[in-house]
Amino acid sequence: MIRFLRMTNAERIAYGGLEPGRLCLETDTDLLWIGTAGGDIQVTEEPETYWNPDAFPAAPTAQDDHFKAGSLDPKWSEYDYGTAKLTISVADTFAVLAHETEVTWALRGMYQTLPAGDFTIVCKVALIGRVFNWQKYMLALFQNAASSTSDLIVHGGVYGTGYRDAITQYYTSYTTWSSNYISGLIYPNSTEYYRIRRNGTNLYYEYSSDGVSWQMVYTHVQPWAPAHMGIITHNYDTGMTIYGYFDFFRYIASDQVGPIGELE
Repeated sequence: MIRFLRMTNAERIAYGGLEPGRLCLETDTDLLWIGTAGGDIQVTEEPETYWNPDAFPAAPTAQDDHFKAGSLDPKWSEYDYGTAKLTISVADTFAVLAHETEVTWALRGMYQTLPAGDFTIVCKVALIGRVFNWQKYMLALFQNAASSTSDLIVHGGVYGTGYRDAITQYYTSYTTWSSNYISGLIYPNSTEYYRIRRNGTNLYYEYSSDGVSWQMVYTHVQPWAPAHMGIITHNYDTGMTIYGYFDFFRYIASDQVGPIGELE
């Protein structure tokens, strides 16, 4: 942040223009006072705090992953049934899910065990793909990810011909779409945050453009107790490999309604 201030004696008055008087230029970390004709120049520091949604947690859980290790943590297992179409890599602090084009509704990604109790899971993701047919990049709750025919719920972004939506869906297998819980929620950004919360047996699905302000799009009683959680992509007949770039995956062992991240 940069702003101009007009100085009157020892007071600082927020001011948006330039006029006679003592002026200063302020940034996030420095305050530079610039005197007028015959005046002085003084430099001071005035640090400001801000909320960083991408900050590594002060007390990370064993399930958290900011993908900085250079290789995939062994707590993750691949979710890539049938003819393999997914390549997972970790580079430049991203988990990159490269999903080849295919003419099926297959969901592919990675998963880990979901502990019992209340939780909040969050991901930050961007998609590099093609504005054609269907592409998805999402959080997932699995009834049992070790089975290709087990149910799952996915929540995230869908990108395609003429639209970009936030969507929550139910699948009865890795290739079998059953229903949309909610769809048609247009969002403007190419990078988004998605979150699923559980309180008791209630599930809450949310998205955010900044990781601070969240919009809840759907809530219901969980249809089953999920055994696994993870991230997935979907690439229906785009004619190219798409790339889901996941900045982080975060697990919080409580129902966190407010912003994620840390005050810095």
